[in-house]
Amino acid sequence: MRRTILTTALIMTLVTTIDAQDVIYEKEDSIFIENVVEDLKSEEFSDKGKLLLAIADKFIGQEYIAGTLENGPDEPLYISCSKLDCTTLIELVLAIGITIDKNNSSFNDVCNELEMLRYRNGKRRGYTSRLHYISWWIADSAKQGLIDEVTACNLSNSSNLHLTFMSRHPQSYPMLKENPGIIKEIETLEEPFCGRPIDYIPKRMLDRSKKELPIEDGDILALTTEIEGLDVTHVGFAFWKEGHLHLLHASSGKKEVIKDNETLYNYQAKRKSQTGIRVFRMR
Repeated sequence: MRRTILTTALIMTLVTTIDAQDVIYEKEDSIFIENVVEDLKSEEFSDKGKLLLAIADKFIGQEYIAGTLENGPDEPLYISCSKLDCTTLIELVLAIGITIDKNNSSFNDVCNELEMLRYRNGKRRGYTSRLHYISWWIADSAKQGLIDEVTACNLSNSSNLHLTFMSRHPQSYPMLKENPGIIKEIETLEEPFCGRPIDYIPKRMLDRSKKELPIEDGDILALTTEIEGLDVTHVGFAFWKEGHLHLLHASSGKKEVIKDNETLYNYQAKRKSQTGIRVFRMR
């Protein structure tokens, strides 16, 4: 496949509201996205969660590839429909959903929404502007009015965030390893989230019924962890099947986007470091 790099001169024509930085994609990606929008924009959905699930279904079978956003310090806007990890799947599906909800339809519109979701205050200003932690992403998207957290319920517990993993493990991040001068900036961005309280639903509760859990089809689920310095290790979309909660996600184990046949309760029971979930809904 041919990879397309939009230089500054082209961006002014093709992606009019995106900052003058490169956009990396393949032509097949733009065609795929515009076809998804065209297929779904005329359909009626009972709620926005159903819309997101319909979009996510279009990505079933696409390849799981980690680290696709590591494309240099200038942080180009990278878009792929065929190479996804759990976070880029969520971002892209939500960007398409917002585009449809706004009655827009072009690939350029999706690019604009994706930049709003992926970067702090919706602006790319290098590597440190990317919302690397899911808790950063959640806070920024909520501030922009794009999602609401609906975790709190009679089954939920509270804990405090301690985001330190990136600054304490720079060797795990190619950009930090190669550019140690920006580690301090990451640490400064982590500090406001250290001690911040959050609600989560413990994984032992996830065998409850749909009536008991505050979770609808198409909700975004962030899988929380007890790994020191981290908040979340995986994300996906909720769907109910035969009365049980499941996850549509980009699976590192299966190496593709799947609607998991395993219940989320069983999935998390096998992963000792996972503690439960936070739940978010497209506004």
